Amino acid sequence: MYQLCRHIKTNGKRCQSPALSGSAYCYFHARTHTMASPKYIVFDDLKLPLLEDSASIQVAISKITAAFLCSRIDARRTGLLLYAVQIASQNIDRDSERENSEIVHSMTITSEGDELAPEKEICEPSDCATCNRRDTCEDYDPEKMDEKPGAQPRILGPERPARVRQ
Repeated sequence: MYQLCRHIKTNGKRCQSPALSGSAYCYFHARTHTMASPKYIVFDDLKLPLLEDSASIQVAISKITAAFLCSRIDARRTGLLLYAVQIASQNIDRDSERENSEIVHSMTITSEGDELAPEKEICEPSDCATCNRRDTCEDYDPEKMDEKPGAQPRILGPERPARVRQ
């Protein structure tokens, strides 16, 4: 079993990458949350979201356009920022946006101001034999204990309490 990253993207969906051991985040988001300003890229007084999905890119375009129209940034800086957003737009993986990722319905706010999705464990099929919750798990089927290698992992959501591994 492993924990999923607890980062919430701009579109309200959680990151689907495995969290690092002892961390709430995957490798990528652990690095971005340790930066001085984890949620935003700051240009003077213009705060842009981390450009990680199409929703954050739309928010960035809107903020850049509004800042230009209010004369908070000049045409040259506007052009440079929109070019950076264009590059980010070309780099995002549009296929991963279509995958079945869950929308976050509740969150925890840390003392640093980070928003965390609820904890969630992913069970590998091989975990069923030793899992303490197998008797109450709706995915557990003792007749299917001979599952083939490479079978899809089971996702345990908030309706089943997460087990803390020691």
